Amino acid sequence: MCEWDPRCSGSDDLVGHALALIARGSWAVTGVYGDETSPPIAYTTGLTELGRPELVLTGVDPERAGPVLNEAAARVLLQPDFAAGSTIGGLTSAAGVDFAAIDVIDTSDLRVTALLFGRGFQAVQLVWTDRDHRLPWDRGYQLAPDEQPLLGVPMPAG
Repeated sequence: MCEWDPRCSGSDDLVGHALALIARGSWAVTGVYGDETSPPIAYTTGLTELGRPELVLTGVDPERAGPVLNEAAARVLLQPDFAAGSTIGGLTSAAGVDFAAIDVIDTSDLRVTALLFGRGFQAVQLVWTDRDHRLPWDRGYQLAPDEQPLLGVPMPAG
């Protein structure tokens, strides 16, 4: 599902769709296409009900981000200690890419989640690595900063 965009397919009732999935013990994924001023963003709604942080990806079109977030969410449910500082790798929907979780500071872009949970929910961004498995804060990271905007601050290693 993606947010109020003519390129989207599926239900226009994003909130109703999310509520139906949450009622079944699942979560919804909402994607927002990027434009010339901002890259795409995709996020979950409903992991809060399951005691986990919502997940966010930036810089990935909704069609690619949806499967990644769904697979990551299923994995996060099996990790009760998943939080900022955690890593996820080996996703079949993102072959060769690892992810590091950082706390999202400003959740205002997660509009469907905010409509359902107010501002009192936790979210982590799954920050993806470049082809050499480096993260944006690592020396030699190969992508431009605007390709994957960070919505938080990475935790120091160690």
